[in-house]
Amino acid sequence: MSRGKYSPNLPNCNGDADTFSFNCYGKPAAPWTMELKEAGVKYDVKTMFGDYDNEGFDSYGYSAFNAQGEYVGGGSGVDRNGYTEMDYLCMDADDFDNGNY
Repeated sequence: MSRGKYSPNLPNCNGDADTFSFNCYGKPAAPWTMELKEAGVKYDVKTMFGDYDNEGFDSYGYSAFNAQGEYVGGGSGVDRNGYTEMDYLCMDADDFDNGNY
C-alpha cells in the first residue's frame, strides 16, 4: 500500500461510521430509481451517491471537498487532518512516519 492511498486518519468509530451508505454531506443518500430518471429527475452525485460514512468521508478516509469547502469529487478531497492524498505522497517520509501532519 502506498503512502497517501489511505488517510492515516481513517474513518471514525461514531455509530454508523463504518456504514458507507451516506452522501458526501454525511446524510442518508437520496433515492435514485428508474422511475425518478424517467420522470426527468437528474442524478445528483452530491446527494444521491452513497459511498461515505456519517461524517462524509469515504472508505479511504477522504472527503469530496477541498480545503476551501468546494466540491471536488469523491476521493479528491481532504481527510480529517486537512490533507489530500497528493499532500501525503509529496510529504517528506520522516514527517509522514513521525505523524507530523
